[in-house]
Amino acid sequence: MFSRRLPLHWLAKTRPRLPLRQVRRAARLQSSQSPQASRVDRITSKLPKRLQKYTAGLRNAPVSHIVSFLILHELTAILPLVALFALFHYTTYVPISYMTEHFGEYVQGGIARFERYFSRKGWFGFGQEDSGAGTEKSEQAGSKSHAEEVVDKWRSGDRKYEILTEVALAYAVTKALLPLRIIFSVSATPWFARILIRARKMVTRKS
Repeated sequence: MFSRRLPLHWLAKTRPRLPLRQVRRAARLQSSQSPQASRVDRITSKLPKRLQKYTAGLRNAPVSHIVSFLILHELTAILPLVALFALFHYTTYVPISYMTEHFGEYVQGGIARFERYFSRKGWFGFGQEDSGAGTEKSEQAGSKSHAEEVVDKWRSGDRKYEILTEVALAYAVTKALLPLRIIFSVSATPWFARILIRARKMVTRKS
């Protein structure tokens, strides 16, 4: 009786192999998707656990959906920041007391962040001497925090600290809205992905 088992070397020869082009394409796709997927995980991990179930589908989503989500996430950070700053700067509505009471950490973080940025760029009258100097003095004095000193200067009418406080306040509101921004970005991802795909097709046709 002949054995019904096929030789192992025969099985190895008959195993289908993907073309080299497809293998390279899959490798490029995986390498390009990994950084984007890890960035999505970092963003969605900031959500409360009860809301993370709404973003779980992004981990296995197509690349177009991941890219769309990241773009929407950036837009929901930049556009509210600019719009809120304009609202605070050109109107009398500046909820500084409410924000410092409920989101004081975000306000302090915004002041420190944008003071360093404005000092590095030399914008609005800030210079290198303003970068972190106020924080060190406040810590040494042990009295008012640097954020409180900035708010006092804003109330006194100091122009550059008016802008700094308004930008920091807009930043704090945008940070406080992070869960809503992420949920909105996830909801709008399929719609935005279709727009990006259509725009890409139009560009490739013209070229």
